[in-house]
Order: sequence, then structure tokens, then C-alpha cells
Amino acid sequence: MAAFPAFFVLFLFFNLTYGYALLKDEEYEIVWPSEYHFKGEKLDFKSTLKEPFEIWYKPEFNRSRIDYYGGSIKKYYYGDTGNTYSIHPITTEEVTNEQVCFEIGDEDEQMDFLPDTSELTYTGQTMRIYDKEVDIWTGSDEYEYKIVKETTLYVYQTKDGVDIPVQVITKEYNYQIGEVSEHVVVNYFDFKDSVEEEDVTVEDEDVCGSMYLGKDFQKDMKFFHPSIPKEVDKAFDLYTNHHSKVYHEKEHLKRKRIFEKNWRMIENHNRKNLGFRLELNKFSDWTDEELKKLTGTRPSTKSYPEMMKFPHSLAEIDELVQELPQDFDMRVLGAITPVKNQDSCGSCWAFATTAAVEGALARTNGDRLLDLSEQSLVDCAWGFDNMGCNGGTLDGAMKYVLTHGIPTEMAYGVYTANDGYCNIKNMSTTYKIRGFAQVTPHNPSALKLALYKYGPVTIGIHASEIMKNYANGIFYDFSCDSSYWTNHGVTVIGYGVRDGEEYWLVKNSWGEDWGEDGYILMSAKNNNCFVLDSPYYPIV
Repeated sequence: MAAFPAFFVLFLFFNLTYGYALLKDEEYEIVWPSEYHFKGEKLDFKSTLKEPFEIWYKPEFNRSRIDYYGGSIKKYYYGDTGNTYSIHPITTEEVTNEQVCFEIGDEDEQMDFLPDTSELTYTGQTMRIYDKEVDIWTGSDEYEYKIVKETTLYVYQTKDGVDIPVQVITKEYNYQIGEVSEHVVVNYFDFKDSVEEEDVTVEDEDVCGSMYLGKDFQKDMKFFHPSIPKEVDKAFDLYTNHHSKVYHEKEHLKRKRIFEKNWRMIENHNRKNLGFRLELNKFSDWTDEELKKLTGTRPSTKSYPEMMKFPHSLAEIDELVQELPQDFDMRVLGAITPVKNQDSCGSCWAFATTAAVEGALARTNGDRLLDLSEQSLVDCAWGFDNMGCNGGTLDGAMKYVLTHGIPTEMAYGVYTANDGYCNIKNMSTTYKIRGFAQVTPHNPSALKLALYKYGPVTIGIHASEIMKNYANGIFYDFSCDSSYWTNHGVTVIGYGVRDGEEYWLVKNSWGEDWGEDGYILMSAKNNNCFVLDSPYYPIV
């Protein structure tokens, strides 16, 4: 019998394979195992973190379970009773890493941990992954203009026609800035098709205390995980209730997506133990455009001959700094007004300036605090390299106060977080300064000396996405390098040492519910985030 020509064999193979793919494409629907146990890992390539997990799902008892990090965190979902149990370690003054169990509310159905495939399409393609011949499914979703999330799922089929997940890759592309903003890979392995009852049952439910959600938002969030879609829904509901936010359906979905992304970023950061912690706050569902309004300070574009030089030589600075205390906090002196809130207006330059002038005046008039008007600067300082809610410069604001003075908020009117008509000519009393000076740049000893001798100092820093979620600790942002610039005005009111690390005590203008009661401890290492680039202080 004559052999078939090689090209005919290839032609026949191609047609059979392609025809099978077409047939499978028309009929193929993913069928997950009805009962399963997997081990797995989630790899976040943006944060470089690996999160190992283990999942159990048993429909016979309508229960499921997920463990993280080798069982240090365990969550049980009882669809049969509607209970959810969370077991995790706690550390207090009395105990260290003691495993505790809490019942944290209701779940009216069994939790399924395998990927949602409703929006995925079979490509008709196959490849080998981890010695498995897998089918490829893909899907994409455009969340906002030029922001696209793409998902690729790899599965293999058993002889019984059941699909087993091998890997899920999720990438989010932000075409506005030309970068991959999210890249996550989830691997599944060690599949078993049977689960024992004890695997999905809490060992002793009677010892599990009841946890009523809604009393303390930050504590409540510890019982949820951003990798579980249903828990993201519950967490976002708690978040919007806590911050009194109400959104229509389309807006709700958009804000929830931003919230989830920030939640993941915060969880990933806090696991690294970098010396400062982040937390979900009122900014955690803001858009990029909204967040930009928090940072309205620009580098100076003018040279003001009225600006004085720092009145100490480098040799004098080095000598005088030896006599300064290790810690210095002007709040203890009663020279600092309460933290204020600039709201959705790029007026941080005005708040930094008034805070410095308020502190300098208090130190010269017997610690009598004056609440000066940021709104007057927003309305009236346009001729000094400032543009109201669209941003401004710190030295330009100082020059304005030197020229025109600044009234109290009571006299001028309340802060509106909007540009308004200038009423400075109607003020009978304004508080002026005799001048302003620039602290010797890039010299931490000079900044300490200026704070101790002359009062609060305004500085321009780079406020990143990470800073906007700052909770506590000494802040050091590795992303603040030469490719960024100053974009936010704040006021340094002291310095100190915590756990052997030096920091600057910085008053912000994002409200007392941000950071450490409205303050941030900025690391004194390496001029991080440009703290030492352009420090100014008023002379009264």
C-alpha cells in the first residue's frame, strides 16, 4: 500500500484539529467540578507578593472554606445556616498570635471560589502549562475610557468532561498613561474531587464570638478579603455607609472597582512591614482626577527679591544644631491650630502658608492662636503665581501675605473650597509678616534649626497614591525619585526620632481623619519626596 504524501498527512491533521476546535467552540461551556479541593497561589507582579491559599467546596453540606498563608487565616462559609466564621491570629498586651474565631454575619449561599467564567470566550486554542494540555479562554472589560482589564483562563478537561483550572492571568492596561496598572497570576494545583466533612466544619463553633459589623470600620475590614468578590461587595457597602457616600448603580460599580484596587494595594503594602501602614479612607474610591485636586502646589517659577537668605552659615548651622533637643513638637508649645481640610480644591499651598503664619504669630504673641483665612489667599493671591483651586506656589503665597496681609476666617468668611470674589479691601484688620526666608535647601540640620528658632516651615513634597492612604508610622516612599516632582504643600512643625529613625512632623490639610490625626511622619532619610528642596518660613 502506497504511503500518503507528507503534505497530505499535515493537511488532514490540520483539518481534523481545526474542525474539532470549531465544534468545541460551538458547544463548549466550562463545567467546574461539583466538589473540589485545591491548593494555589496568587502572584501579584506589581507588588511582588505571593499569597498562598487552599480552598474546599462541598455541596453535600452546602459549605466551603478558604485558608491563607498555610492556615494562619481560615474562613468558613456555611450556606446551610447562613453563618460565616473567621479564624485568625491576634496579638495584644496579654497574648501573642493567639488564634481566635469570630462569627461575622450572614452568607445566604455557599461560597464558590473558582473563577467566574460568564464573560469569557473560548478561543479554540490550546497550549501546554505545567505538563497539562489546556484550553484557552479570554475576556476583556473596559471599565473607563482607555482602561481595559483582560483575563486569560487556562483549563484542562478530565475524561468525565469536567474542567479543572490551571492558571488565571489578569492584566489591567491604562492606555492614558501607557502602563500595565495590574498584573496578577493565580495558579491552581493538587486538585482533589472529594472533601471530608471536617474540612469544611469549624472545630468548635461554640467558642466563636459574635462580631457585629458597622461599629468600627477599620476593625471590620480585617474580616474581609479583596480576593473574594462577595466580600468586596460587603466591604464596599460598609465603606460607603461609614463615609456617608451614596452612588447610583453605574457610579456605584465604578467606585467599587477603584475601592477594590486600592484595598488590594493597601493589603499588599501592609504585609511588607515597611515601617508605616496604609488604610482605607475617604479618598479610597476617588478617581485620579479627583485625587489631583488634593495636590495643587507647583515649584516656583519666579524669583522674589524680598525673600531673605537663611541667616546662618553652614558652619554656624553645624554648631548650633548640636544644642537642639532630639525631639521638638510645636503642638506642645500651643503654637499650632487644629488640622484643617482643603476638600476638593487644589489649595494646599494656601493651607500650608496660613499654618506657618499662624504658628509664627502664636510664638510671638504669647501663644494666642489665630485662625487665618485660606479662602482669602484662594480668592486674592492670583497676581503672585497662584491660581486659586487650580494650584499655587509657596513663595508666591508668602509674598502675597507680605504685601497684603491675611485676615482671620471669622472676618473674611468661611472656607468654601471654591474660587470666589476677593474681599480683602473690606477687611479692617489683616495680619502681616515682616518678611520670609528660604531655609538652606538640602540641609536637614538647617531645617531643624529653622523650626526651633523661627517656627513652622512650609515645604513642597511629592504626594503619591500611597501617601493618600497613609495611616501611621514613618513614611518613606520608594517611588519618590527624580522622575517625579513636588505637587503638594504642607507645613513642618517639628522633628523627632522613633525606633531609631529620624522623621519630620508634618501638618497636612486633608482633615483630622487622615493619617495620624491629620499629621504624617515623613522620613528624614535621603530627602525622600523632596522634603528639603524648597523650605520657607515667615518672619513676624
